[in-house]
Amino acid sequence: MSEVISARLKKDVVKKIDELVSLGLFRSRNEALNFIISQGLKETEKWEEIMRKSKELNLPLLNKNLDDFLTERDRY
Repeated sequence: MSEVISARLKKDVVKKIDELVSLGLFRSRNEALNFIISQGLKETEKWEEIMRKSKELNLPLLNKNLDDFLTERDRY
């Protein structure tokens, strides 16, 4: 099952995706993006586990200044 979404990508990202398709690594932009996003999500699973364990143990994962910066950045 798939779902169509709209996404805004930087020009250099689109250029790189097109290069991978041109080289024959993927048959389409869609196939390339699905693969790359899936691999990225697998990587985030490791960080999700670290974040969960950190909260369970009540350990700060980030120092306060970096945490404030990331919170502020996420507002935009």
